[in-house]
Amino acid sequence: MLQYRMDPGTSPESISALRRAVGWGGMEAELRSPAMNDYLRVACYDGDKLVGFLGVVSNGVTDAYIQDVMVHPDYQGRGIGAGLMNRAMERLKHDRIYMISVIYGGEELRPFYEKFGFRTMLCGQLETRPER
Repeated sequence: MLQYRMDPGTSPESISALRRAVGWGGMEAELRSPAMNDYLRVACYDGDKLVGFLGVVSNGVTDAYIQDVMVHPDYQGRGIGAGLMNRAMERLKHDRIYMISVIYGGEELRPFYEKFGFRTMLCGQLETRPER
C-alpha cells in the first residue's frame, strides 16, 4: 500500500538510489551535506521502499522552486507524481508562497505540469559542474 509522507526524514541513500533508478546522478555527497536543507519534502513509500520523491527550495515567503520530482520506473503511470505534486502545491499555497517555479527536462512533461497551473516562461539555467 502506498503511503505519502510530508517532510520525511528520507535518507540520502534512499534518495540517491531513486535518483539513479530514474537515470539521474546519485549526488550522494550533496545529499549528505548539512547545507542541503529543503523547505519541503514529499515522499511516497511502498512499505519501506522509497518510490516517489520531490523537494522544494524556498525562502518561505515569496518564491519556491519544486525540484527533483521523481517516481521509480516500476511505479510510473500510477498517479504518484500527481500525488507528490498535489501535496506540495497544497502546502505551498497554504503557506502563501507567491511564485512557484519548476524546471522539467523535456517538452513531453509540459502537459503534466500544466495540470497544476504552470505555464511556460522564458528562463535560463547554467550548470556549473559536470555530472559525477
